[in-house]
Amino acid sequence: MRSALRVLLLAGFPALVASAAAARSFTVPARAGAIAGAQGQASAGDTLLLSPGIHPGPIRIRVPLTLRGAPGAILDGGGEGSVLTLETTAVVEDVEIRGSGRRVITVDSGVRVLSAPNVQLRRLRLDDVLYGVSVERSDSLVIESCRLRGRVQPREERGDGNGLHLWYCHDATLRNNDLSRFLDGIYLSFVDRAHVEGNRLSDHGRYGLHTMYCQSTRLVDNDFTRNVAGIAIMFSNGLLVERNRMIHNRGPRTYGLLLRDCSGGTFDGNHLVDNTVAIFMDNSNRNHVTANRLEDNGWGVILFSSCAGNEFAGNDFIDNDYPLALDMRYTDNRFDDGARGNYWSGSAPYDLDANGVSDVPYSPVSAFAFVSKQYPDLSVLARSPAVVALSVAERVFPSLQPSEAVDRFPRVRPSVSSPSGMRARAASPRSWPAVGAFGLLLGIGLAGFTRRRSRT
Repeated sequence: MRSALRVLLLAGFPALVASAAAARSFTVPARAGAIAGAQGQASAGDTLLLSPGIHPGPIRIRVPLTLRGAPGAILDGGGEGSVLTLETTAVVEDVEIRGSGRRVITVDSGVRVLSAPNVQLRRLRLDDVLYGVSVERSDSLVIESCRLRGRVQPREERGDGNGLHLWYCHDATLRNNDLSRFLDGIYLSFVDRAHVEGNRLSDHGRYGLHTMYCQSTRLVDNDFTRNVAGIAIMFSNGLLVERNRMIHNRGPRTYGLLLRDCSGGTFDGNHLVDNTVAIFMDNSNRNHVTANRLEDNGWGVILFSSCAGNEFAGNDFIDNDYPLALDMRYTDNRFDDGARGNYWSGSAPYDLDANGVSDVPYSPVSAFAFVSKQYPDLSVLARSPAVVALSVAERVFPSLQPSEAVDRFPRVRPSVSSPSGMRARAASPRSWPAVGAFGLLLGIGLAGFTRRRSRT
């Protein structure tokens, strides 16, 4: 068998060498029509090297080749249509692309890929484009180390155009890209087995990443900041979402992670910090939410009655206004895995045997959180004396607790480290100027009290 394989390899090696030797490189000057002329002379596997300067578009590539830019090479669409359209397998590298059209109906893009498998886009810089890269029916796509800037103002939900817009594709890899100022940074529709890793998605009009009807997506080690929602996953199952950072997504209906009709997913090791709602779940079942840090959010988790069989274990809930909100009293969602619970910063745990687990189960749903979930306007009373008294009464009289949701093994210490640049409120240093001002006011008050006593 090995000898037969060796014969086949030796027989094919000359053809491979001949093919590599036959590949040619064309230097393309920066003038109108030059790329089309070079493409007319090129064969499959050739390279077009764009000279420094402005290459006018729009441009269509119909020959499987490599399009590479020298430093300073720019493709400029002049505000008409898509700047670069790929209709075949191609590699595009080291080019600046700018000036697409503004029509949503024609999907005007910096790069448009149409029914072209195995396309690779690397180290591109896209500016002033409606859509960054739009892809239709093209499998095994690779987009990596690209920088994309759109035309949408941050949190402007009426804007148009997505950064990386994929429809009906499989096995795409989106890695180490930097996107901002699109409606959605990454939009995936009917995209299965996508791998999205190491991307930075910030200041978008709506979502950092948005999926619709996508299966088996992997989201790993991405940053989502200052969007309406960091990640919005809808009608998608079997996802792996791990080691992502969803930070500073703020607004009246803002989420770090939104799950709607999503089941069978794993959400592990993520940081959700300073969001209006860290995790929102609706009609999402059998998900495993483990080892995440939810810190300084308005709501830690909002879980609708349409959700069942979800498991939360090993998470840290730190300084959230409401760690958990449910709209049902009875639930089969679990807040421990039978051996490991979560850390709740407001639980005041007892650990007499010093094993790191509280001796008393903890109910993370307060009566006020339950009621204010139904009537959001009541949130203005969250820190009022009456609400504080109610929370004390709940601890003394467990029958007042509004939900049977309980963590049977709550941890007494957090275990997930804070993301870089963030710090838990509880661990923050004292504000010495404030302490000094308070001491000064206290001294003045005592002096006045002493003076009045001496006069009497």
